[in-house]
Amino acid sequence: MRRILLAAFIVVIEMWGIMGCKPGLLPTQEAGKPKVTLDRVEIQHYSPWTDFPCRTTLALGFVFNIQNPSRYDLKLEQFKFTLLFEAIPKEYLALAAPENFDTVYFPPGTVSQYRAVTVLDSTALLRIFEHADRSNIRSLNGAEVIKQWFTKIGDFAYGIKLENGLAIFTREGKEDEIPVAFEGKFPN
Repeated sequence: MRRILLAAFIVVIEMWGIMGCKPGLLPTQEAGKPKVTLDRVEIQHYSPWTDFPCRTTLALGFVFNIQNPSRYDLKLEQFKFTLLFEAIPKEYLALAAPENFDTVYFPPGTVSQYRAVTVLDSTALLRIFEHADRSNIRSLNGAEVIKQWFTKIGDFAYGIKLENGLAIFTREGKEDEIPVAFEGKFPN
């Protein structure tokens, strides 16, 4: 009887040791990959509107939820996206492509927030309208649209989209990059 109990005890200990060494979700597996979602857009700085040729600046903060479902610490290496504002209903114009190279760590099994800030300049935006590749955008009065964007940003009266988002992570102790694509829209 003692031998049977001893053998069962040894089997249980071995199984417990094997289960304890299991790596769990890897960030390179689909279920363990980090997920990036746009939580909100905040106004970081706003200068009162002044008509052209004077410049007006607007700084926007984009707050993202970054979920790390794996069992490993992840380090954010690069973060970029394309910012678009709604020029006419359901037609968006690309305005900026912010790119950050911050070093930020995300612990395993958590959802953390990450903020990316970009500054828009009214005079630079006017040049974007002059070089728009779509005729329906080019036909608009760029100065008026930009004025509407800057004066109505507090109400978020138009759509803001993020496209071509890419966050590149690395796993602690490994050099393999983990690319994560994302998009977002605000207000939802």
